[in-house]
Amino acid sequence: MKLLVKKFFNLFGLEIKKINNKKLSFDDIYKSIFNKKITIFDVGANKGQSIERFKKIFPHASIHAFEPIRNEYENLVKKYSLDKSITINNFAFGEEKYLKEINLAKRSGISSFNNFNKKHKWLKIRSEQYNTEIENFLEGKEEVQVDTLDNYCSINNIERIDILKIDTQGYEDLVLAGAKETLKKDIISAIELEIIFDNTYDKFLTFSDIEKYLIQNFRFSGIKNYNLNLFEGINFFAEVLYIKKSIVNKIDNN
Repeated sequence: MKLLVKKFFNLFGLEIKKINNKKLSFDDIYKSIFNKKITIFDVGANKGQSIERFKKIFPHASIHAFEPIRNEYENLVKKYSLDKSITINNFAFGEEKYLKEINLAKRSGISSFNNFNKKHKWLKIRSEQYNTEIENFLEGKEEVQVDTLDNYCSINNIERIDILKIDTQGYEDLVLAGAKETLKKDIISAIELEIIFDNTYDKFLTFSDIEKYLIQNFRFSGIKNYNLNLFEGINFFAEVLYIKKSIVNKIDNN
């Protein structure tokens, strides 16, 4: 029956095609464009969540992880001490090399170089989740080393970064500012990062803050949005994906 229907429409010069309605995750996209043995930079490694995620889809990947908070760094070293494909670094990336204080929180993944907005309901809810007051949820400051991605790539002779993942709580633009030379060399294939749009901290980012570093060689290729606007939920942010234009063009032509 299906064949008869298809032939009927063909008589009128029409073709029936099956539409693929499957929603692709960022990981699905990565699996479709990269081989098994790739190089990944995990900037803002925290407790190793992204390391586990990437190793699940690319078991043979070489991962360079960067975590400035001393305690989390030491935990990562212990956790991955037997895996020689993972390099753990105890510093942050920024626009130049310097020492800087990072604002710590009990939930270490939201620690940031930016100051917390203590009046924001997001911080109140996070504190309640830890059964404490905001003053106790915030754990002071820690001085950490900041370097540039350009310096790291130069010193370590990095010739290829297939995936650059950046989750630095509002410092993503400065990470890219310190990667200008590496971006010019066209050795990065995909960049996945978080953009916080609201005033959770004393600084928020826009797409233009990010894209001014990427517009030359990259194309905005995907978004994972958690709230649809600034006026709903407790935190308006998105995870976004940029892929090198030459790769996108190959996909479009297939």
